[in-house]
Amino acid sequence: MKRTTTYLVWTSLTLATLMLGTLPASAQGGPTPPNLTVCDLVNCDTVQDGICSDAGFEITLSGFTPGGGNDNGAAIYNYQVCSPAAGVCDGTVRFGEACLDNAFCRRKGQNTDPLASCSRACAVDQFRGLSHFDLTFPELGAIGSCLSSTTTISGSCACSANPSGTCSVSPSVVVGDGSCFPGSGNMVAKCDNTNLGPGDCLSMTLTIAGELNGLGSGPVVVVDKEATTCTASCMSGPSCTPCGGGDGGDECLTRTIGFWGNHPWIANDYAPVTVCGKTIGCSGAATANANPSCRAGSCTSLVEGLCSIPSELSSNQSYVSLVRQLTAAKLNLNATAGLFSGGACSSFTFQDHGIADWIASCEGLCGADKATISNSGCIEALDAFNNSQDTGFDVTPSPFDRPPVNDFGRISGADSSECGKAHGNSGVPKLVIGKKVGAIDCR
Repeated sequence: MKRTTTYLVWTSLTLATLMLGTLPASAQGGPTPPNLTVCDLVNCDTVQDGICSDAGFEITLSGFTPGGGNDNGAAIYNYQVCSPAAGVCDGTVRFGEACLDNAFCRRKGQNTDPLASCSRACAVDQFRGLSHFDLTFPELGAIGSCLSSTTTISGSCACSANPSGTCSVSPSVVVGDGSCFPGSGNMVAKCDNTNLGPGDCLSMTLTIAGELNGLGSGPVVVVDKEATTCTASCMSGPSCTPCGGGDGGDECLTRTIGFWGNHPWIANDYAPVTVCGKTIGCSGAATANANPSCRAGSCTSLVEGLCSIPSELSSNQSYVSLVRQLTAAKLNLNATAGLFSGGACSSFTFQDHGIADWIASCEGLCGADKATISNSGCIEALDAFNNSQDTGFDVTPSPFDRPPVNDFGRISGADSSECGKAHGNSGVPKLVIGKKVGAIDCR
């Protein structure tokens, strides 16, 4: 199977959502909400992959696979939440006794020692057990969100016990608004029904289909059992405003719509992509050049996204142009991310906005009329990106550094056959990704 890459752009929480997160528990009817402003003073230079939560847990982003790092076109986040092993008390009241928090060490009978503390990792004054762990991300399909309402999100939860204990957690990630965010529209992935003893750890694997640009900063939330308090911390995670594309720098490799449409054996390395809420890729039987092939005539065809012509949708020709430009732009981002360890073309700007901003804005116009799309600047911005020169590297990486070698190791010139069929020629029906044209409904 060929390696596929995919690229996802995220957005940060809106101010309205942040404000809703500060309402008193009585107004929301549930656990005490977290302070979602924890990321306000965090930037890409200071955001961390691991923290000690104010609730006394160790939280770590233990692994991250961009969409380009696996065959199914999904981004994978791995988190670990540990309840640290018991410590011992210093001070005079309970010196040397095993402890879980500072409060235990400071009092015994009528005696107190206000300066005593527990040596436990991430020790807090009052430690409580973990009810559930929430990872926040933007609402699916919301205005301003970079996630389509059809984006598939799934995941699993597991726990590992210390040698002398046991732990438990519900096995599947629960996706919803979460008990910490009732009515806010904020989305969370939750590991629920958790029982962790000292030294036990919880692991969450979250899979998000689509495209991914890199890591940004966002709140992670732990909810305790006794007081049902939601405690937020800021660390690396899903965000529509990623930090420079993860591990990459300013590298950017771009090719035109024509290049991608006429070299399907290269395009299929960097598919699928999601355009206007529709995932399109290459899944046809092998041809003389490509395996898998990118066949025209399907609502899930990458070549239809690249090569449909505006006249196929006479009522909104600008929409077809937008789809073509978005498809090529996302292939370019996939290729850059895959070839340069998460590079995100962060050096490109058009009218003072980066490509991630343009894609997020242009995706929001998929349901707009012809005039709105035409006047938005999206087609011009995406066209400028797709026609921009490679930047940030001295040596062009394979497979872009040589005459096109097809999937069978043979040098081959451009193959425009399927791209031509996507024009609605040669008996292939006219269709447009995301729209209904005649009897062909690709919505």
